[in-house]
Amino acid sequence: MHLKKRGTVLISTMIVLSLMSILGCFIFKMTKNNNDLGCLYNFDKDRYDLSSSEEQVLNKFMIEMNKERLNDEEWKEDIFSESFNKKIDDNIIEYNKDNNKMLLTTYKEDDVIRKRSIIYSFKGGKIILIPTYNFDDYNK
Repeated sequence: MHLKKRGTVLISTMIVLSLMSILGCFIFKMTKNNNDLGCLYNFDKDRYDLSSSEEQVLNKFMIEMNKERLNDEEWKEDIFSESFNKKIDDNIIEYNKDNNKMLLTTYKEDDVIRKRSIIYSFKGGKIILIPTYNFDDYNK
């Protein structure tokens, strides 16, 4: 009888310690995520950091590419069969066929050149350009 009581105390102690360690890990992850989100709020920008001028430029390129489109399936493969550069104002969108990447180069107000990676997709016969959060800023 004496061994049975000591065994249950040992088991219950192990259960309590494991629950405390799980709770500690959960609290650590939660505070780490809160710190990361707090940094984003303090610097007043999100992960994409997409300005309205950059959004307008991307929309202009999307409209221009959709004007050039044809209503058949050959256009979808034809436009991305080779590398190309298109320019509107001082902004450039370029597609590299070798690595299947599209880059949008824009000029911001404070003499900063931004190169952003763009994903494209087709929906309803139109091309849709989607900005990603991968970008690099350069000075002129």
